[in-house]
Amino acid sequence: MASVAIIGQDGAGKTTISQMVLEKLPYKMKYIYMGRNVESGNYSLPTSKLIHLYKIYKYKKKHKISDNSLAKKLSTHEIDKDRKVDTRGKIGATFRLINRLAEEFYRYIISLSYQVRGYLVLYDRHFIFDFMPDKLDTKKQKSRMSTRIHNWFLNNLYEKPGLVIFLNAPAEVLYERKGEATIEYIRAKNETFLKFGKKLKNFFVVDASQPVDKVFDDVTHQINRFYQSRMKKIKQ
Repeated sequence: MASVAIIGQDGAGKTTISQMVLEKLPYKMKYIYMGRNVESGNYSLPTSKLIHLYKIYKYKKKHKISDNSLAKKLSTHEIDKDRKVDTRGKIGATFRLINRLAEEFYRYIISLSYQVRGYLVLYDRHFIFDFMPDKLDTKKQKSRMSTRIHNWFLNNLYEKPGLVIFLNAPAEVLYERKGEATIEYIRAKNETFLKFGKKLKNFFVVDASQPVDKVFDDVTHQINRFYQSRMKKIKQ
C-alpha cells in the first residue's frame, strides 16, 4: 500500500502539480483532497457540507451579503478567520470535533480502500499539516480541549502518508501569488511544516518558486523513487 501527500501554502501549486502527476505518471492512481476546505473536497460527509452551508449563512447574515454566488465562493479558511470569537459553546464545540474526526476517518477509509486494491493514492494537502498549530496561534487556541484532542488524534492515531512532498517557497513569493494571508502567517506555517517534517521518514522539500515544469520534474522524481522502492519490498 502506498500514499503520497503534496503539501504547501496557498499559491505553492499543490493542485496544479497534483493534476499533472495524475495525468502524466503511468501508475494506477487515485486523487483525494485531504484538506480542511469542504468545498474543495471530492469526498465529504453530508454533515460536513451542512456545517459549511450554515457557516455561509452566518457569514452572509453578519456581513449583510445577499449575493448567493459570492457567498458560495467563500472558503472555509476565509469564514473561520472572520470568526474572532468562538461562540459555539461546549455542545457545539463537541459536535464539531466529533464531525471533524468522523470526516477525517471517512476520507482515510476511502484512501485505504483504494490502497488495498493496488492504487497509489495521491493526497492534495493533508489534515495533519492543515491543522498543525504554529507559533502565531494564541495560548487560548492551543489550550482548548477540542483542539488538544483533535491534535492528539491526528498525531497519534491518524495514518501518516508514506511520502510527503512539501512545495516550499519564500513567504514573499507566495504572498504575491495569492495575497490571502500575511507574510508573517505564511512564514510561520512554512517553519512549522519543516519542523514537523524532520520527524517523518519520507519528507522532501521541493522549491515551488521554480518554473512549474521543474517543480513537476522534482516531484515526480521523488514519487518514482518512493513507488519503485515500495514495489521492490512487495516482491521480496
